[in-house]
Amino acid sequence: MSRNIGIIDLGSNSIRLILMKIDENGSYKLLDEIKETARIGENMGPERVIKGPAVDRAVQTIKLFQKFCRANRADSVHGVATAAIRNAVNGGEVLETIMKETGVYFRILSEEEEARYEYLGVVNSMEFNDALLVDIGGGSTELILCRDRKIVHWASLPFGAVNLTENFLPSPAPQPAEIKQLEKYLKDQFSTIPWLESARGLEIIGIGGTIRNLGRIDRKRTRYSLNLLHNYRIHAERVKEIYQHLQNTTVEERKAVPGLSKERADIILGGVAAISKLLDYTGAPGIRISGAGLREGVFYEYLFKNWPYPVVDNVTEHSVQNFMDLYQVRRYHAEHVAKLSLSLFDQLQPLHGYGLWERKILRIAALLHDVGNVVSYYNHHKHTMYVLLNARLNGLSHRELVLVSLVAACHDKMDLKFKLQQHSDILFPQDGNLVRRLGVFIRMAENLDRTEAGVVQDVICTIKEKEVQIDCVTTENADLEIRELYKKVTNFNKVFGIKFKFPKE
Repeated sequence: MSRNIGIIDLGSNSIRLILMKIDENGSYKLLDEIKETARIGENMGPERVIKGPAVDRAVQTIKLFQKFCRANRADSVHGVATAAIRNAVNGGEVLETIMKETGVYFRILSEEEEARYEYLGVVNSMEFNDALLVDIGGGSTELILCRDRKIVHWASLPFGAVNLTENFLPSPAPQPAEIKQLEKYLKDQFSTIPWLESARGLEIIGIGGTIRNLGRIDRKRTRYSLNLLHNYRIHAERVKEIYQHLQNTTVEERKAVPGLSKERADIILGGVAAISKLLDYTGAPGIRISGAGLREGVFYEYLFKNWPYPVVDNVTEHSVQNFMDLYQVRRYHAEHVAKLSLSLFDQLQPLHGYGLWERKILRIAALLHDVGNVVSYYNHHKHTMYVLLNARLNGLSHRELVLVSLVAACHDKMDLKFKLQQHSDILFPQDGNLVRRLGVFIRMAENLDRTEAGVVQDVICTIKEKEVQIDCVTTENADLEIRELYKKVTNFNKVFGIKFKFPKE
């Protein structure tokens, strides 16, 4: 029986809900998400008291979320509260009021728990080895140093986009003296973390609303061709350019900045200042954005509650298998097409010269080449490309994702030249040839399993001077498969510069 799980994050700036669905076969996906800017940490002041209007906003927002969860038949709703509630002198009292008024149970996360959930959200959705994770929230900033995908150090600093703005940027138009004071404070705060020096030069993976908005601004500035933030990379120099631009704008002017949420216009400068100064302090080459964070970390802990440790061994493989279950891929056929594709790839390596990385692209594309059937059998190769480009496949870089999508779609006719041009900002010049060659292997394998009965168990390729001879290892007559192959794979010679034939020809 499938389950719907709601997770609410009561943050200093925003209250966010994700609604996740777990199917009977164990696959899962995001059903919906809602964000409201409730600003519970606003105007707390040095006395650290959450004010009445902020409590009222939080209660009304969570009531709305609870109603939404009931309408979508959520089996359970899990609430977590972070810095604003944790640091307020009346935080416990406020949370009691919220729980009494809304009926949603909330846990106050410690700084260590908050860091751990952010780590779980990232480590289960991105491939990395050594990295510095940073989450700039409304009232706190978490830094997590990972080595070999494990936490080795973490720290929570007492600033976020909201309180940095309140304490250092009170003017609608920022003043140079305010910026200078803010930057000195940030540098002093970073210098209190003794282990941060050991993160010098490491990639930074960014979590949270401030960093996602930074990514959206950058995407608009560069006219990026892919509508995807997860795994999006921003070079350090581009972060500094955006930071400099924001310093020269008023709050009202920022509301017109493409990619920036109007609700965040007043606090974005403080948040981006923290990112920019962290890049300066560590010498990191840039930021890679994670679309998953604390809420997803809470979900993964729930999903993997029977595991000894809630971390997947291989993010990409886990995501591919989840896709296959989610989109009801015919596993036997998909795995057989992958087997035949890889057999062709391995045996014809002298013709193409590719290695393990390209082999990985081919395998994933072969396993997922039929996901478009969930939309319609007709033109399912085009639907496959759309699904793969728009439904998040974790673990792959954006270039890898585009390549997988194009190779998977190549098992039928498509306007490849147009698609390559459309994503020329992501792809390398030589990627067109790569897609064509890997696409031929999938098309051949697809037709060699036309009956989907595994009649052709394997192929034996012999490379001769002017042709490639392909012998089929079969369980029974394979005339249909061979006929389909000759009829539909007409570009082998064009792509590889050599013909292929069967011994019977």
